[in-house]
Formats: sequence, structure tokens, C-alpha cells
Amino acid sequence: MNRKCAGELPQSCRTAENDVGAISAKKTVLVGEKAHLVGFPFTKAAERQVSTALSNKQVLAFPTETFYGLGGNAFSTSVVDRVYRIKERPRTKPLLVLITPQWLPRLCQWSDSRINDLIDEYWPGPLTLILAANPKLPEHLQNTAGTLAVRYTSSPVAQRLIELGECPLIGTSANLTGMPECSTVKQVSEQLKNKLDLIIDGGKMPAIQPSTILNCTSKKIKILRHGAITLSELNRICEVG
Repeated sequence: MNRKCAGELPQSCRTAENDVGAISAKKTVLVGEKAHLVGFPFTKAAERQVSTALSNKQVLAFPTETFYGLGGNAFSTSVVDRVYRIKERPRTKPLLVLITPQWLPRLCQWSDSRINDLIDEYWPGPLTLILAANPKLPEHLQNTAGTLAVRYTSSPVAQRLIELGECPLIGTSANLTGMPECSTVKQVSEQLKNKLDLIIDGGKMPAIQPSTILNCTSKKIKILRHGAITLSELNRICEVG
């Protein structure tokens, strides 16, 4: 088996940003929410507003290719702290980081060609990979296992947020822990009330499953959460248990 050196991106990951998924153009109406509501595609003024929010370590809700996500600048300790509090999520459960291709080798380390094969086939898309974290990452991004969960989402909204903020995003689901994921801005508002600084309205998300999660840190790649990409689909690329 040919092995690529740690952090080497496959070809599709270098070019996939030109092939973004579409989000429904139908916008929802938000009632009773004090957070700023921004539509997508962004105007120039909205882009400035979003850039400022990310640089000021604010917390946003935004559409992904599955459900609405919750997060902000992943390098900000205060953003991570607020996300945990807003979701009422146990600190023992790590948070997902949304990326674009250039961020992957800065955040993670790997040398298994199977990971490159999975990236080539399913990124951008609803596949989350747990990889070895770069030991130079800020302490708040490193869990006790030394791993990091990352996904290159096909959502053009999330991709644009990463570009405007010049940072990867915390990208957990925009819901209270134990409650259903949110497919509309109205659902986000009902669950999270007035705890957010900014909400990006991308319309109603498709009623699909969340991302599939794979642990890729051992010899045997293991599925930790069944989701939008099925086990049989994954096994066409490499053996997953």
C-alpha cells in the first residue's frame, strides 16, 4: 500500500472548493430572536458583519449540508466555552471542527492512504473523520486522546464563513444536548433562545441524517456514528468496522 506523508492532501480535496453543494434558496421567517439575522448569499455589508463577528469571537448559527450548526472561531477559547454552555454539553464530549482543505494539514496528522481515499470520495460532504491532532494546537482543541474531529462540509455558507474569518470553525449541531437537530432558523431560535450573536439564514435544510463519524486513529477504521454515508458505501472505499 502506498502511504502519503502526514498532512498531504489528495487531489480532490485541493479542488473541491469549486464544487460546493447548494442550499435551498427559500428563506425562513424568524420571530422574536434578538440575534442579528443575516441572509445568504452575503452582501458586502453582511460579509463585513460576519468577518467582524468571527474576529470578535462571537458565536453563530449557520446551515451545513445536514442541519444547522453552532460555532465560531475554533482558535478562540471563549467561543468553545460559550458553545459548551449554550448547548449544555458535557465537557467530556469533544466538539467538531469544520475546515476547508488548507486547514487540514495544520490541524491533523496522518499517514494512512485509506484516509486519503475516503477524503477523495466523500469530501466535501457529510463525513466526519477523527484524526490525530497536531500537538501544537491550542490546548482547548486537544482532548485527552490527542485527537480532533474534522469535516470539510459541502455547505457554501460554512465554507464562506471559514474564508471570511480566516479560521476553522467549531461546527457542532445548533441544538440543546439531547434535543433534535434543527433544520430551520425558527427551530434554532426556539431551542437556543437569545444566546447567539448571529444567525445565518440558509432556508430549510434537507431532512437527512447527520454526518457519519469515523475514528481513523487506529489500524482498524471504526464507525462511531451511522449517518448520511452508509457503512456499505464506506466499505466500497476501504474496510470499515
